[in-house]
Amino acid sequence: MAGRLQVRPLDESDAEACGELLAARHRRDRARLPYLEPGLEEPGAAAGAVRHLLGRPGAGGVAAVRGGRIAGFCIGLRLTFSAADFASQFLPLRSAVVPVAGHAVTPGEDATEVYRLLYAALAAAWVREGVLVHRVHLVPGDAAAEEAWVSLGFGRATTAGTRETARPVDGAAAASVRVDQATPEDFAAVRRLSRELAAHHQGSPMFWPPVIEAGAALDGFLQASLAGPVPTFLAWDGDEAVGMQLFLVPGFTPEHVRQDQRLYLFEGVVSAAARGSGVGTALLRASMAWAAANGHELCTLHWASGNYLGAPFWLGHGFVPVEHTMERRIDERALWGRAEPGHTG
Repeated sequence: MAGRLQVRPLDESDAEACGELLAARHRRDRARLPYLEPGLEEPGAAAGAVRHLLGRPGAGGVAAVRGGRIAGFCIGLRLTFSAADFASQFLPLRSAVVPVAGHAVTPGEDATEVYRLLYAALAAAWVREGVLVHRVHLVPGDAAAEEAWVSLGFGRATTAGTRETARPVDGAAAASVRVDQATPEDFAAVRRLSRELAAHHQGSPMFWPPVIEAGAALDGFLQASLAGPVPTFLAWDGDEAVGMQLFLVPGFTPEHVRQDQRLYLFEGVVSAAARGSGVGTALLRASMAWAAANGHELCTLHWASGNYLGAPFWLGHGFVPVEHTMERRIDERALWGRAEPGHTG
């Protein structure tokens, strides 16, 4: 490559050039994963996505330039939540994230070299502001991009997966349970199963922190979902609810997944005593049949990468990864200031 890479701030005038890079990357991604949004293959739409990100609160972007041309770009968003916020159950209270549409590298460039320089510029500003949890969203199968971020100390935290609802749900389903659509009168059962799922994620090896302050927000959310148009499914063993799948539209479906398909499985849980008996398969068979009959061709969900129960179940039941969230946590001692020259502690 001729000339050295230089990093500079990104602004709206760069949107067209960044849109070209993003559209080209998305075409490669979509060749592997047809569940992705076709519109982003068009440079104008991709440039619009770049402008949208740059206009969001807490946004900051940088470009790597070689010979006057953009070799790569990164746009990060600083996120802050209160402990009582609904989102605090799933996201750190202070973090920064680079979305899928917020980064791309020119083909032929060394992705590791480009992303290292871009991240170094963004991370310096984030750490100065006390933001120590950094995340980037990647489309699975881009080995060069994943290697670049792994080389920077990022590891996989969560995965989003998508399946075709009409695809048969393989596996033996529990014959002893019935699966019904929940009503508002089932709130106590839904709440209990939701809390059991949260407790599972708080255990090893996930260690998600309990967020007691968000309990009221979660209860309100569950009540609203039960009164809404998208069903929650409960599996019953006699009079006891032993499993649940709660759906949303649009939910937290990643923005690069097909925009006409926003069915999202928010919570899927089987009570500890019923695990391994086919309850989860019975629930998924019933819910996917409902989804296919009601015009939802695709369904998406997230799972924690360390979830030794959930990850194998979803992967084994037809969900194809469409997004990996990579995470790095900076040691808080980075904020303590520098030692005096010659001081060794």
